[in-house]
Amino acid sequence: MIVTARVWSMLALAAVTAASLSSAPDPAAAAEPAPAPIPGYELAWADEFDGTGLDTGDWYYREGEKVICSNSPDNVTVSDGLLHIALKREDRNGMPYTCGGVISRQWFGYGYYETRARLWGDQGFHSAMWTTGLGDSMPDAPLYKGPNNRVNEIDGFEIDSHAPDRVQHHSHWFVPEHIGNQGGVYVGPDSSDGYHTYGFEWLPDEIRWYVDGVLARVQPYAGPHGLQSIWLTTLGYTAPVDESNLPGVTTWDYFRYYAPTDDGERATPGSVVVDNGEPGYAETGAWSGTGEAFGYQDRETRSTAEQGATAAWTPKLATAGEYEVSVWNPSFLSTGHTAARYTVTHAGGTSEVVVDQRTAGQRWVSLGSFELTPGAGHGVRVAGDAAGSGTLRADAARFTPAVVVEDGDPGYTEAGTWAGSATVTGWLGTGSRYASGSSSTARWTPDLPATGAYDVYAWTPGHELNTGDARFTVAHAGGSTVVPADGVVDRWTHLGRYDFAAGGDGYVELGKDYGVTGFLRADTVKFVPVPPAGDAALPAPAGVRGTVSATPATGDATLTWHWRAPNDPDVVGYHVYLDGQRVSWQPVARPWFRMREMLAGQRYEITVTAVDSAGRESAPSSPAPVRIPVDTRAPAAPTGLTGEAANGRAILYWSQNAEVDLLGYNVYADGVLVNTKGPVGHIADPGFTRLGFPVEELANGTAHQLQIRAVDLSGNESRPAAVSVTPLPMSIVGVTDTGYSEQGTWSGSSVPGWLRSPTRTSNATTATASWRPDLPAAGGYDVYAWVPNHANSSTAARYTVTYDGGTDSVDVDQTTGGNQWILLGRYDFAAGTGGDVTVANAAGGGTYLRTSAVKFVPAP
Repeated sequence: MIVTARVWSMLALAAVTAASLSSAPDPAAAAEPAPAPIPGYELAWADEFDGTGLDTGDWYYREGEKVICSNSPDNVTVSDGLLHIALKREDRNGMPYTCGGVISRQWFGYGYYETRARLWGDQGFHSAMWTTGLGDSMPDAPLYKGPNNRVNEIDGFEIDSHAPDRVQHHSHWFVPEHIGNQGGVYVGPDSSDGYHTYGFEWLPDEIRWYVDGVLARVQPYAGPHGLQSIWLTTLGYTAPVDESNLPGVTTWDYFRYYAPTDDGERATPGSVVVDNGEPGYAETGAWSGTGEAFGYQDRETRSTAEQGATAAWTPKLATAGEYEVSVWNPSFLSTGHTAARYTVTHAGGTSEVVVDQRTAGQRWVSLGSFELTPGAGHGVRVAGDAAGSGTLRADAARFTPAVVVEDGDPGYTEAGTWAGSATVTGWLGTGSRYASGSSSTARWTPDLPATGAYDVYAWTPGHELNTGDARFTVAHAGGSTVVPADGVVDRWTHLGRYDFAAGGDGYVELGKDYGVTGFLRADTVKFVPVPPAGDAALPAPAGVRGTVSATPATGDATLTWHWRAPNDPDVVGYHVYLDGQRVSWQPVARPWFRMREMLAGQRYEITVTAVDSAGRESAPSSPAPVRIPVDTRAPAAPTGLTGEAANGRAILYWSQNAEVDLLGYNVYADGVLVNTKGPVGHIADPGFTRLGFPVEELANGTAHQLQIRAVDLSGNESRPAAVSVTPLPMSIVGVTDTGYSEQGTWSGSSVPGWLRSPTRTSNATTATASWRPDLPAAGGYDVYAWVPNHANSSTAARYTVTYDGGTDSVDVDQTTGGNQWILLGRYDFAAGTGGDVTVANAAGGGTYLRTSAVKFVPAP
């Protein structure tokens, strides 16, 4: 059964105990959709899998080949309230096994994701719940692979069946390049011994993973925001597969997505947004456009590295009054400015707020509430503070009418015994107030400028000693309403929408019942004016039209569509759809939208809906067809091609092409195509070209002519880059070879080694590793070590070469200058296994020693 927000929009939020997240033996126990497992969310979409087959109106079958299996719809069934995914011993499409998975047609954003599953325990399976955008594994999807799509992968869980209690939590992002395997491994319950619950909360600045209700991991830097599909998959992955009990089956009880409730960041009809490139936005100094991070409405953000450069937003306000001023932080990158200084000019003068753009997340960052006057030049400006460093980024500013009452303001009063806390901070990072007595109350009384409806929000600072039974009483024009605190902390809690008279007759009061233990925490309440909600449906936007501009030299094609705004005072923005798939992750404030990297030669249909202050959408506009021009221009020839000789093969390295429609590269050896299954490499993985591509089965001692040609999404192939390589007999020992050994405590590492091979690491000061070749003949050999780099690696990895006649030591800094072969020297060796290379950490404790491969090349 599919449950959507339309059915469950009135579902009340509730804080629940860990038991509501924990495993239960009976799948039927979770048949009815539950309240949100964590505060601040409500059920928006779910499938309870209680039908007789997969609902293909809501799910794709995963297709294509992966690792050692071919994904087949035949392996996916629904019965008995469960989704079943099987792994079978079947030869299909060149793979020895068949496997399967499902991919939601719905796209999701920030929120809480949860599934309940029983996995398989015999070796060979890899099961996962994860998010990503459109891919070649999704049939019948819109042919769009650009930046509004596959930008962020979050692995809610990954579990290999040979290690059923090791829950892998990772994230990857692909803008501006692939950054992966952020996270780690959580040792939890045996995933094959019964049903267990796996969930993750995706926030603008972090990801929080749960296993059976236990918070297993918190990871900062959640990556860029882009709407993503949910994938439930089981693959044949780890050879050898234990075939004794095949076919094997994983079973999934449900999938549920909980969307954030109104947290005070929703747009309102009175808000004025000034985006970069629009009237009211200005710059000084050298700025440039960038597509590396997501802005509020699109990827059109601005950046500068110039000290003293500024950007400013001056709104065109309708009336004077109090406004909450917010700026959109577009950066999720570690290169963001560590001290972006925002200066707000207002009726009372100027106020400054410093923001670390690296950690603020992709979201609105409130700078405070200020009195602003039309025509007075009031607004906000940003500059990089000299005390900070990094790339300063600018996007949009928002000015929202709001009456804000903070603790300490004239409208704030207390009864009973209260005290101040400087360590438990509230809105804007200021101190908060607390009380423990049952008779203590705090009250916020606004001076409202006009009679009408207001959304009311309270900011509750979080603390482990807070009571779970606090309540807010809202006194409004229609009486008073008691709203239990919902457990949301350090974010705005929506207390409801109420009518108020102008002036100070209304208020919000915080308290608790007599006998209730725990602290009350008081900070800030805000009142945001909204037009009265009407019963009539919103009118759909009209006049939708799309235009395309192409830049053949870069491979980019940009689709821009415009529409006429409907005449309705409650419209706060618009959602845009490409072939029926929503591509705007939050309402667009202006009546136009732009998408880059459209697929050349493809026809699309675009529609637009209007969105009101309650988040409701209108019917879609009339569809507008648009065609992207055919691309006939080939990419530029690859540059920087070099070849490395190996034993019976050559390794090629080159620089990544810059075209945005790059599909990959074709590799030719002596005029014959090597990669017969399709181009290798990808625009989102520039590390591929740096880490080398092997061309196999080449004759030693013969000069081979090798070529690389770039290929774009339209199939255009570039002119070649060429190099001649003569393979040579040599001995190469990697960390998985028999000649490699370790002493002390070591573990695997995600840092790639030579040809992306696995690497090993240790921070034990006495740990060592050795490479012992079996050399075919005595003589001189050039000895090289492949040195993987990482910021926390040893600055003095001591490589000791034992050769025929003595030993020699070379110290190598593993934090820089590596990810390549480093020559240790030329030495004489006897035939056989008498010589070796041993590495130890001469830098001491606190740093990691890393190992990859060592090669022994006969000297000419």
